[in-house]
Amino acid sequence: MIANVVNFLAVLIGGSIGLILKKFIKKDLCDAILKVIGIAVIIFGIIGVITSSITIEGNSLKSNYELVLLFSLVIGTLIGELLNIDHTLNKFGNFIERKLNKSKFSLGFINASLIFCVGAMALVGSVKAGLGDSKVIYLKSLIDGITSIVLASTLGFGVLFASFSVLIYQGIITLIVLIIGDIFDTTFINTFSMVGYALVFCIGLNFIKEEKIKIANMLPSLLIVILYNIFV
Repeated sequence: MIANVVNFLAVLIGGSIGLILKKFIKKDLCDAILKVIGIAVIIFGIIGVITSSITIEGNSLKSNYELVLLFSLVIGTLIGELLNIDHTLNKFGNFIERKLNKSKFSLGFINASLIFCVGAMALVGSVKAGLGDSKVIYLKSLIDGITSIVLASTLGFGVLFASFSVLIYQGIITLIVLIIGDIFDTTFINTFSMVGYALVFCIGLNFIKEEKIKIANMLPSLLIVILYNIFV
């Protein structure tokens, strides 16, 4: 659990540094940096989906879990749209904005939380931490700390609160492994990471396009892929 606390502090400290730097960055430069971040996040998402779903068999590549990806995203997004999760989260974010007098809280919190939490390093690292090996989480902490500087300097105050998402999400996974043991097999990690990276790809698109995708309404896709691994 100590490794997850380190990751929490890395995001919190990195985000704080980013907020300080934000004061010295002009809006035009901030917008340009945000688009570059979007391109990097898109590439990160594509690489993640490919590495989670492609295997090498002999001299050829084989794709896996395509139907799982399609089914999870479609059913998950349908549920999210019916529940209107995006509206609820933004309403909560607006409430926090008014209380703290901080603008664009939802933008920074939701996007940063997804970037830090849905990747393979968060899942695999937490599992390994539960088994006594925290190296992956420590490496992730370094990466997240640097990333949070860039995100907070462009997306603002909400990025700092993503540190709590990291602590709770990774802490729960580590705790499950400590109590039950290693229940996360390769198929689970690959399919969950694949869907997660698809959401990361969509986050990148939102950074560079005018018409935004409601990422929060896609979050139930992660629950669908979990149910798939439990019952199939």
